Amino acid sequence: MKYYTILLDKNRGVLKMSTILNKEKGMTLIELLSALVILSIVLIGFFSVFVQSANMQTTNEDHLVATNLARKALEDVRQINKPNFDIGHYTHFNKENSPSISSVNEKGQFISHPSFYLQLQFKHEPQTSLWLTKIIIQNKKGKPLAETYDYIKVGSE
Repeated sequence: MKYYTILLDKNRGVLKMSTILNKEKGMTLIELLSALVILSIVLIGFFSVFVQSANMQTTNEDHLVATNLARKALEDVRQINKPNFDIGHYTHFNKENSPSISSVNEKGQFISHPSFYLQLQFKHEPQTSLWLTKIIIQNKKGKPLAETYDYIKVGSE
């Protein structure tokens, strides 16, 4: 690319035209590196959105599964008519002196979803035949994912 400069000499009244040659034939290394840095920053931000989205999807899926397992455990608890266990906190099931819950094994691990565990708490409501039942669904690390409460009628009035 050529640039032309016009010089005016006031004393002589002569115009001179000089040509300045542009020696730029491509991008410099600094321009290239700065473009790569800017592109990297934009792409890192863009891809972190995908990683965050995948993590949120997994968390939401775990909470949804835990909620459905709590519903299933509540159905199992409602089937108990005459309990063979006392009021209290339970993490082991289907043995003598513990609740019989068909959807979990003896350790409280759900048969259909082995990475989730059940905890039950029973409290007697005074002057009634009702027990307050708290159902907690946990992951393998013991973090509660879902929790629900219900009253169940125990025995006959």
